Amino acid sequence: MPWIVHGGDLLYKDDRGWHLSPAVQGVTLDSREVRPGYIFVAVKGAHHDGHAYVGEAVRAGAVAVVGETPVAAPVPFIRVPSARRALAELAAAWWGHPARSLTVVGVTGTNGKTSVVYWLTQVLREAGIRTGMVSSVAVETGRRTLAARLTTPESPDLQRYLAEMRDSGLTHAVIEVSSHGIVQERIGEIGFHLAILTNVTREHLDFHLTMENYMLAKARLFERLVPEARGAVINADDASASVMRSHAAAGPVVGYGLDAGEVRARALRLEAWSSRFVVEGLGDRGLPARLPHPGRYNVYNALAVAAAAVRLGVEPRRAVETLARLGPVPGRMQIARSPDGVLVVVDYAHTPDGLGQALAAVRRFAPGDIWTVFGARGGRDRGKRPEMGRVAARWARHVLLTTDSPNDEDPAVIAAEIAAGIPGEVDSRFIADRAEAIRVAVEEARPGDIVLITGRGPERTQTFHGRAVPMVDADAVQAALARRGAALPAEPGREECRS
Repeated sequence: MPWIVHGGDLLYKDDRGWHLSPAVQGVTLDSREVRPGYIFVAVKGAHHDGHAYVGEAVRAGAVAVVGETPVAAPVPFIRVPSARRALAELAAAWWGHPARSLTVVGVTGTNGKTSVVYWLTQVLREAGIRTGMVSSVAVETGRRTLAARLTTPESPDLQRYLAEMRDSGLTHAVIEVSSHGIVQERIGEIGFHLAILTNVTREHLDFHLTMENYMLAKARLFERLVPEARGAVINADDASASVMRSHAAAGPVVGYGLDAGEVRARALRLEAWSSRFVVEGLGDRGLPARLPHPGRYNVYNALAVAAAAVRLGVEPRRAVETLARLGPVPGRMQIARSPDGVLVVVDYAHTPDGLGQALAAVRRFAPGDIWTVFGARGGRDRGKRPEMGRVAARWARHVLLTTDSPNDEDPAVIAAEIAAGIPGEVDSRFIADRAEAIRVAVEEARPGDIVLITGRGPERTQTFHGRAVPMVDADAVQAALARRGAALPAEPGREECRS
């Protein structure tokens, strides 16, 4: 039996899904966004329960409330088993199921998602494929470009972005898909034509509790492949590869890697500012490639991009040749230097694996000591903190611990938990003010040294007890470099650190 409200004149659900009357003016889970005619979906979150805001939503004009726990209200209340699932279904219905009109690509993994999304979007556009993008840094819909708030937006926002892409005449959408976005149904009602895995390393265990849960959450993306899917592109060198393959619902599975997979890089030469290799598995002969970005991890990202582009119809040689023109990703390996030769790098690395990869990459940049400046997010996986300390100490001579976004935790306690993994012979200090920590590292570094600042990338604020405080790492770098002398581009063609 369908749920029916007002005799079916407002909304109802049957075997085909939700049906909304033209009188409905929007769908939201945020009571502050409710306008007259909206449906308010009461979602139980980690910190707030939407059922507590039903009264506020009704006063703002909500014409119906959807939730898991009945609440007395002067408008119809529809009880559902999963408010998040209903939210995704209602949002898709309100926006006319835009994903059905697009070829949708999902990119998941612990590290590298944003780079793969940015670069695949560029390769597809250069091949003449009209492509939109949803990433943790920016959203591009063909109608507008806006800063992202979440890695994977809540379903009403995500469905709106897809609708704008459809209405702008775009044909493809590349979406960065987080494990939270999967578990919380933000990608509900979206069928994917291609799913990509970068890797699975420790992260978000405060939410998933175990690595197995985390891995299986990622695998759920591959279950969402539509019957006509182009398949899956999976890092064959990653320990999770077989699990992801087993969850792929449709289409061929293509593995990529340096050691395993159908698509491989051989004859790899890692240079200070770039990498050269030959891509095998995309044609009858190996295709020479140059990537203007450092590090083995970026070679993996590039292989994922090339393999995915070919699955989406780009000619193999064109896909590989485009790698040489891939631009910088905001907040990823942004590089500046002082006139006397101190290199400063801002990167988003915020996991033990990501930090280790970034440190290994910058080791090639200059002959001197490595200084690293980082912290850890408050309220997140505490178990990874000493691991990050051990990784930093393995590569860096100087470790300056500072704040990330401590949220409701004491920054000194967070730093102490990281420091537990740092041996005593390493120069390790805690400087609570992040801008001051950056200044100290840049000013004390000697010519030929490298300063790596990680954890936040392009983020513009830090959060302290619910209060957002402006802070841009690249701006702090420029201020520190100005005290040392005017900043210069680190390398022709490389993007200098800036906001």
